[in-house]
Amino acid sequence: MRSLSRLWRSLETIPGLLAIPAFWEVYCGPDIEVIRPHLRVTGTEGALYPCPKPRVGYCPRKIVDYGNGEFAAICRDPHQICEKLALKQRDVLLQELDVASFSKVLARALGVRWQEPVDRGDFTWAIGLSTRHESLNCPVFLFLLPQTERFVASLQRLLLAVPGPFVVMAPTCRHRTVDVQEMLQGRGIPFRALDESLQIDDAGRLVSTDPDDAGREIRATPKEDRTRVVKDFRTRHQCKVKDIQEAAAIHQADYYKWLNGSIPDHYSTCVAIEKVLVAGIPKRPTQVLS
Repeated sequence: MRSLSRLWRSLETIPGLLAIPAFWEVYCGPDIEVIRPHLRVTGTEGALYPCPKPRVGYCPRKIVDYGNGEFAAICRDPHQICEKLALKQRDVLLQELDVASFSKVLARALGVRWQEPVDRGDFTWAIGLSTRHESLNCPVFLFLLPQTERFVASLQRLLLAVPGPFVVMAPTCRHRTVDVQEMLQGRGIPFRALDESLQIDDAGRLVSTDPDDAGREIRATPKEDRTRVVKDFRTRHQCKVKDIQEAAAIHQADYYKWLNGSIPDHYSTCVAIEKVLVAGIPKRPTQVLS
């Protein structure tokens, strides 16, 4: 597994989470493939293009439209330090982060029951409810802001609007100042930095660095697949349906409600059954004959 420090920093650097593809690649570096599936092309053309020599002259380069879908990136230094680069329209159209798509992946890895993000103003979104024991069912808010002043202002708005505790999620700890920590501690609000909480595995999946997250992430089995899953489980564990019900500590009627999908997946009954299907039937203690 490896860290994704470039990716997390980019989410607090790229203005408005909106840039042409080349700038996303420059900021994200080797982490670009993680974020690329969550970038959506807009109909707006960018004005600037990254420079290969950013410390010299008047760069970044300017994008010039020649018409007929032909563009070029032109060095703005009077000595033309970097070469002209021919571009196509796909190279100059701005791409924006799809917060819904990306936050769903984050939620899956970090113990959050995801919901369609709700905009809470200034690049702050409610993305679901925590499933972690210490913050169970608390709202989770994702902050993607470049300036600490804006982060603090957004946090203060939430402190006034939300009466109970909630979870703050941000790409890094750069905004976690003493003043911010005092505000968080005063309300018992946990802060989760993505650069400390997530890594990428060899298969390209985001995984939590906290083993408790993986242990708590219970995904619902699709309704149409439950009969087969139970059959396979019984064959593998040599058990009966009654054993599953007992291991989940549920009534028979509730089991069949789960099986036919007549109750919501987030009900405790459903979660208990899914946990058994993941963890297996607990071993019964062996009786010692005297």
